[in-house]
Order: sequence, then structure tokens, then C-alpha cells
Amino acid sequence: MWSEELEERIRRRIVLLFWLGIALFCILFGRLWYLSILRAEWFQERSERNRVRVVFLQALRGNIYDRNGFCFAKDTPRFRLILLAGSEKEGILQRIEGVLGRKVTFSLRERGAGEMVLLEDLSLEDVVKIEENREALPGVLIETYPLRSYELGEVFAPIIGYVGRISAEELKTLGKMGYRTEDRVGKSGVEASYEGILRGGEGYRRVEVDALGRVVRVLDFRSASFTRSVQLTIDAELQKASYEALGKRNGVVIVGNPQNGEILAFVSKPSFDPNLFSRGITVQEWSRLIQGTSNPLLIRPVQALYPPGSLFKILIALAAQEEGVVAPREVFFCPGYLDYGGRRYLCWKREGHGRVSFEDAIAHSCNVAFYTMGLRLGPEKIARYAKMFGFGEDPHFDLLGTRTGLLPTPEWKRETLREIWYPGDTMNLSIGQGYLLVTPLEMYLLLCAVANRGKVYDPHVLLRVLDAGGHILQETKPYLRRTITLRPQTWDTIIRGMEKVVTRGTGFNCRGLPVRLAAKTGTAQNPQGREHSWFGCFFPSDNPRFVLLVLVEHGGDGSGEAAQVARRIIEWILRERGV
Repeated sequence: MWSEELEERIRRRIVLLFWLGIALFCILFGRLWYLSILRAEWFQERSERNRVRVVFLQALRGNIYDRNGFCFAKDTPRFRLILLAGSEKEGILQRIEGVLGRKVTFSLRERGAGEMVLLEDLSLEDVVKIEENREALPGVLIETYPLRSYELGEVFAPIIGYVGRISAEELKTLGKMGYRTEDRVGKSGVEASYEGILRGGEGYRRVEVDALGRVVRVLDFRSASFTRSVQLTIDAELQKASYEALGKRNGVVIVGNPQNGEILAFVSKPSFDPNLFSRGITVQEWSRLIQGTSNPLLIRPVQALYPPGSLFKILIALAAQEEGVVAPREVFFCPGYLDYGGRRYLCWKREGHGRVSFEDAIAHSCNVAFYTMGLRLGPEKIARYAKMFGFGEDPHFDLLGTRTGLLPTPEWKRETLREIWYPGDTMNLSIGQGYLLVTPLEMYLLLCAVANRGKVYDPHVLLRVLDAGGHILQETKPYLRRTITLRPQTWDTIIRGMEKVVTRGTGFNCRGLPVRLAAKTGTAQNPQGREHSWFGCFFPSDNPRFVLLVLVEHGGDGSGEAAQVARRIIEWILRERGV
């Protein structure tokens, strides 16, 4: 029966259902408001991503110039064929071959946004044919991309370096800086050392796609660009002349200005063609580079280690004079050997030099005189002076990958070889042999220190940074790394001895040049074969503007091949650049 109690229960349930309906409506309305108002921008972006895809285009790299404006390296435009995402691949390859009129080896390399690279490095003739038949090739697009090209690649490769596609390891670090899997990066030389300056701005292509991912149209396009170039201290003509002066020999040439640290020529031979890496090196080409003993990828001026031979006698002479272990008018007697500790140590001149003064010992590179000086100095003082002149320490060169040599000491021998230091080790060290190893750059900096009477500037190849219009953004200022303070008479005596190397000593192959030359020859014993030939000099000796170092691998006597190469380079400098 109907009662007031039943009616009240029904009324309460109706009210409850009403408020539940209101709550549900509020929840649905709130959710709708949240999705359509608060999250509208997010959903619009997601929708836009589904509809629009962005393909990034490789950044251009800046040019690399020599000090006189010669362009070593630049990006040149090339063309490639792209199959856009979602396009029908069936039959398209055959149609492309029909349009081009020949059989084609397709790369079929996939890249970001679902696109596929079909062909690279198309000729202009191929581009015209494809553009004329665009309607028959739906989904196919011609795209420009940069290819790094190097003028006279082998001549400049040791200093310029090369670029290659970014590796997975490099991407882990550089990916945070905006690099992508398709990008190129510098792998060595200036290209690697100044990557942050040379890399320009990347381009992009925004395309609209349908629900199946097929490209409907290109919405927007921005070309890649470069923002900065670099100008080097290198003199391209001098570099080429130095490279040619070596001829078929393997070796090193470094020419620079001791007064500001600028490197004018930087030759490493044998060399390689960096253009191989730009276009993509083949397995056969890579095998030719790494097989054998010549190792053209080794940047010899800063990465190869050699015994310096008699060139190291410059340092021994400086230490002996400064420490006073040689009397002002002392004369050494050389019968062709020195007997010490029950062993006979030979001079390079088997019949001996007879009586020689200190300066004549430098001029004639008398081993017996330098054995004597080395024994008087002892290994500790030799090591102290060697470190004073930068041996075994960072040379602060502005190129990546620079090594340091090995400066042996009694402590080093005890810790490394578990042996004591013998007087014979000191005698070998005093003529630049034994365990001592140096890079050519270290020997070059020793010559700079003598030429500048103790002032050593950081060696560098960057002259200035330019903007896209060629205007100067930044210039490299000389940095005085160290000042070696010795008595004026020490410098005077050493330089006079080095001048006599040319006028009446072992540097006879550079005699008669119309410039005052201070030089030193060197012959370094080599367990792999014929001796290495060294020649170092600076000129004019009273106000040096050029320091020159030549190393000829397996060149024999330092007074021979290295001095002959040096003479050709000096003659070119005097003729083309003047002093």
C-alpha cells in the first residue's frame, strides 16, 4: 500500500539520482572543458605533427682560406634523388632508369621522416631529365646537399683535415648540440679543431601528409646556410713549394714566424686526398690508406716520434754555456772516438775532427765534444733544460691530436725499464740518440726559442674568423707562452756557432745564399733502416723572420737531403716573399 513512508523513500531516491546526474554532467563538462580549452594547444600540436612532417637538411660549413685569400676548402652543391615518405616504391626504380636511359645502382638508404635516398651526386643532365618527367615520377624529389671539396687536397690535408658522417659515438655528445645522424663533422685538422666555428645553420623542408603518411604538398622550405669561415696563417703558395721540394721523399716541413707563432707551411708526406672522405670512401680506398708502412693518415709534424739526432745538440750547447761547464776558450780534441768506462764511443767522423773550439764543435757537429759536455752536465741538468724549452710538455698548438715526445731521465728509466741510468745513456742523450724521442714540432719550437733569444709564442694556424660576408669577427693575437732567461753571451755564442754550420761546417749545401743563416744539421739513427735526415735554421740570423725545419725520413746524412730540401725552400722564400 502506498504510504507516506514509501513516498518519502522514492522522493529521496529521485533527489539522489538528480544530484548524481548533475555531478556526472559536471564531470563530463569539466573533462570537455579541460580537453577543448586547456589542452587544445597540445592536441593541435599533435594533430599538426601527424599532418606535417619536418625534414632537416645538412648544415653548410664555412670556407677555409689561406692568409692571402686562397680557398682551401668549401661546400659545393650536389643533387640527390629522394623518395618521399608514403610514396609508392613499386615500379618507381624502373621508371627512373627509363627516364635516365641507363642502368642505375640505387643506394636505397633510409633517413629521418620515412624518406629514402635513391641516388646521390646526380649530374646536371640527370637533373634536367628528371625535372622534365616529373609527372611520371610521383613522390620523387630532387634535393640539393653540400659536398665538401678540397683544392689540392694532398698538399693541404695534414693541416686542413677532412670531414665525414657523424659516428654513433660522436652523436652521443654532439646530439645535445643539435647534430643529427645525417650531419658531417670534422674528423681531423682545422676541420675538427674549429668545428664549432665552421658549422653553419641547418635547413629544413616541412611537408603535409595524408592519413596514410603520403606527401600531399611541401608547405615550407629553408635552405641551409653558413655563418662563419676561417682564415689561416698558412701561405698556400709556400705550402705547395715546400711539398714539391720534398719530391718523392717522405718527411716533414714546418715554416713559421718566430716573432708571433704563426705557422706558414705545415707539410706531412706521404699525404692523402681528403676528397675521398667527403664523397664516401670505399673499402678498397680505405685499405690502400691503412695498409703498408707509409701511413699517410699520420700527421707527422705533431704525431710522429723520431730521435732528433744532432739537432738536439743545440740544447746541449745552450746548457753547457749557461752552466759554465765549458771554459770560454776551451778546445776539445777529437781523435774520432771517446773512451769512457771501458767502452769506445765513436764520432760520426771516424778519422776525427782534431782540435775544435766550442763554436766549431757546433759547426762540425763533433760527437766527442758533445759527449764531453753531456757528461759534465749530467742527465738531471740536461732534463731540466729540456723541460725549460718545452720538451715532453704540451706545445699548446691549436690543432687537435698533437702528441708530445719522450724525455728520458734516470727516474723514468728506473720506473719504466727497471734499470739504472748509465753514463752511456747520458752520452747518447747528449747527441740526440738513445731513448729520446721528439715530434718535429718540438724541434721547431727549440729553433724558435733560439731565434727569439728565449721568447716562445704558442704556435697557431688560425689567423682570423670571418662572417658570411667576409668581415673580420675575431683575430688571433700572439700569445707569449714562455720566456727563457739566459745570459746574452750564451745566445750570442750559440747563434755564432749555428752561423758557422753554414759558412764552414756541415750545412755546406746552404752555403752562398744571399741571407745570414743560422742552422744545424742532424743525422738520427733509425732501427728500421737508413738514418733520418734533419735540418733546422732561422733567417736572417740577426733579426729572424722565418724558422724552417726539414725532416727527411731515411734521408741519411743531415747535411745532404734535408739541407738540399731546405735550400730549395729558402730560395723560394727569398725570391717570392723577400726578407
